[in-house]
Amino acid sequence: MGVDWNKTWSGLRRGCVVAGLVALLAVAVPTAGVAAQAPGSLEEAVRQVEDAHDGRLLSARVEPRNGGAVYVIRWLTEGQQVRTFEIPAAEHVRP
Repeated sequence: MGVDWNKTWSGLRRGCVVAGLVALLAVAVPTAGVAAQAPGSLEEAVRQVEDAHDGRLLSARVEPRNGGAVYVIRWLTEGQQVRTFEIPAAEHVRP
């Protein structure tokens, strides 16, 4: 009853790749070109998107989400595509 090191090494490599991708997504997805600090107002959230992306504002609102609030900002890019940004609000913000 020996250890099959080829299978073990393969599993470890696969696990490292998955862990690396998860770590990368955890860093890249929440920011997605928008500042990492949670804005305290809808105006601050819109300003963060304006500073990070060319285009213009279509709509902005606050929605309840998981006991807190999220800012939902619809943005028209220079390429005429509509993007929706969901930015978590600061803890004190209520929808």
